[in-house]
Amino acid sequence: MSYLDVRYYLETFENPEKIAEMIANMQSTGTWKELPEKYEKSLKKYKAKVKFVKKIGKKRKIELPTRIKINKKINCADVVISYPVENFGDNITLLLTTVAGEIFDMSQLTAIKVIDINFTDEYLKFFKGPKFGIDGIREITGVKDRPFFGGIIKPCVGLSAKQIAELTYKVAINGADFIKDDELLGNMDYNTVKQRAEEIGKVLKKVYEKTGKKVLYAINVTDYPDRVFLFHDIIKKYGVGALLFNVLAGGFSVLKKLADYTELPIHCHRDFSVATFRCKYLGITSKLFTKIVRICGGDMIQCGGIDSGYLFEKDEEVLENFSACTQELSHIKKALPVSSGGQWAGKIPVNLQKIKNNDFLFLCGGGIFTHPDGPTAGIKSIYAAYEITKNGEKIENSGCKELKNAIKYFGKGKKVSEKKR
Repeated sequence: MSYLDVRYYLETFENPEKIAEMIANMQSTGTWKELPEKYEKSLKKYKAKVKFVKKIGKKRKIELPTRIKINKKINCADVVISYPVENFGDNITLLLTTVAGEIFDMSQLTAIKVIDINFTDEYLKFFKGPKFGIDGIREITGVKDRPFFGGIIKPCVGLSAKQIAELTYKVAINGADFIKDDELLGNMDYNTVKQRAEEIGKVLKKVYEKTGKKVLYAINVTDYPDRVFLFHDIIKKYGVGALLFNVLAGGFSVLKKLADYTELPIHCHRDFSVATFRCKYLGITSKLFTKIVRICGGDMIQCGGIDSGYLFEKDEEVLENFSACTQELSHIKKALPVSSGGQWAGKIPVNLQKIKNNDFLFLCGGGIFTHPDGPTAGIKSIYAAYEITKNGEKIENSGCKELKNAIKYFGKGKKVSEKKR
């Protein structure tokens, strides 16, 4: 019998050891009451085990609502519970139901966060992971020895397929490696997936014929499962090159099946998921979410934005998500981490300084498409910022007018050390 160790942070007004045992029972063989003795022997091997409980302090504040009146201090604890793999097997939905299910309903818990899952090599045999990953995307695009640079079409919705194709051409012909739908754009009556695929396919072919550069565009396929696979085939037919999938809204199990089926890289968006990991007292961590997305087959995974203008995470948390994309994980390929959210040319220096390698996608929406001189200038400002930073100079010293105007319009951004890497 093999097990997966799951680490939790919890707060409770009861004894943490008692609560840990209750979680282990409820999420495997038991319930909130003890089972009849006649079942104990036959169910023993299916029971989760408390492996570790460490009390780490007390507090007065109650973080989560509960109907129980509390007149004493709250115990804080780190807990590790081992779950038998036989209880869920390769069913990712059942795994999450097991380790992150009714525990969130327990009134005895005033905080409960799933910190991490230790996926063993044996368990990971159930999963293929990314079909392409970093190396595969580099091979498709021909991008070597530098980060990828890309754009998110803005406005988000309301444009026709031809209008999106026109914007795509402007940034693709000027060096973008990757472009994508905004996650808010689906298969709309005024702009269907088929219409977008056909129009964008034409301009990407034109770019390739003129430059020899293979640019990937990711069309949003998040929808009912049968449509997801239909959209994949349409997108492949027209040569657009990539898929966008909103993971938590669309489902981990759908992502896993799509990754098994796909002949195109999958760009994974994290919208809706932040509802489960933004609060440190409830849900799962963003690092665990990223790890699960990678295991289920995400080739590119949005990790938050370094020095973001509006996202909530600290850079250290974003970098943990990057690590979840690239750390050694059995046979699972490395996914391409995506720095996205409030990014523009002025964020290039801090991204390069903090990420410390070239294996990432620097992705801009407004930073390209709302540039005061238009999207062509937007993508040019990105490359100008990269080149001057790579050469050890400050972006303010650039002679590139597109970069100068970006700095004037978007602001100078956070000052960081820009020594040659």
